[in-house]
Amino acid sequence: MHPHHLRAQTRNAFTLVELLVVIAIIGVLIALLLPAVQQAREAARRSQCVNNLKQLALAMHNFHDTNNIFPHCFYTKNPGNTNTWEQWHRFSASYKILPFIEQENLYNQFNLDGTWGYNRDNPMNVRLEAFLCPSSPPATDAAGISWGGPGSNYGWCSGSSPYTAHSCDRSGCNGMITTKVETKMADATDGLSNTVFVSEFLSGDGKDGTPRYPFDILYTGDDTPFNNIVNKDFPTQAEIDAIGQTVEGGASGERSNNGTLWGWYSHGQSLLNTAVPPNWKYPSAGGNCCPGGAHDWGRGFIGARSMHPGGVNAGLGDGSVRFVPETVDLLTWQRMGNARDGQVVTLP
Repeated sequence: MHPHHLRAQTRNAFTLVELLVVIAIIGVLIALLLPAVQQAREAARRSQCVNNLKQLALAMHNFHDTNNIFPHCFYTKNPGNTNTWEQWHRFSASYKILPFIEQENLYNQFNLDGTWGYNRDNPMNVRLEAFLCPSSPPATDAAGISWGGPGSNYGWCSGSSPYTAHSCDRSGCNGMITTKVETKMADATDGLSNTVFVSEFLSGDGKDGTPRYPFDILYTGDDTPFNNIVNKDFPTQAEIDAIGQTVEGGASGERSNNGTLWGWYSHGQSLLNTAVPPNWKYPSAGGNCCPGGAHDWGRGFIGARSMHPGGVNAGLGDGSVRFVPETVDLLTWQRMGNARDGQVVTLP
């Protein structure tokens, strides 16, 4: 046979073995590249989170420049009203700074003379990227759980003590943003650059009755463990771990609508504390219901949490943002939340 005809009969297709080798190589390349892609995406999300916190911290400064005071988290039509219904239908500093994050139209839609339901279902139900960390799972809306909402991943720091909103006055809470007292820059006697103004938390999973770490908030059923903390400004590692183990071992109840309503005043919605370390190994905890998910009659460890690997972002009083590792020394983190303890701290 002529050599030309031999060449014409030569097959150009892959053999099965060659095809399997190519597929295996592609699989290995994807496995190698996927973590890098995921890391790049998380880096972008974390960068957006940092920008959100910076904008919120700067909005606080602009509010102070205009009003010579920082907003608190207890706004209502009748501040002195002790009626239970009105006591926990209040609005937070996040609502008050709306004009300073280019949301003046939304701010004007709030009606403190109207019903709570109108505000909750209308202006407060607007999703705002400024209050959402892109790394965090979305919140459950009102259709999925009572008092659900568009999401709230940033909380103003009330300090290092476990006191929550209704006991969060100047004597109870040592941070810069509380409920009962408006503060000034001069009140951060430790220095604005050493004081946490705002940090991150996670939304609940929207399924009351099925506790899920690290999203939901669990309760001991009694404020006594929190009241027995010797130094409320600086709970010890042993004290916080004992409470964490109590709720982990058998909580009296839980709430899963925390982190849903950015304009609501309470801890877990607009406030957090530094009593426990970032991404605490135990569930966020309260005494009597319901810091974090509803009104705030009790005490609670409503700490900073995020889905960023290894720690949380925190906006400081000078407008800077730092990444705080979850391995940070407990006392150091508590001092960062405490604006007036007289100690200057240094982050690793």
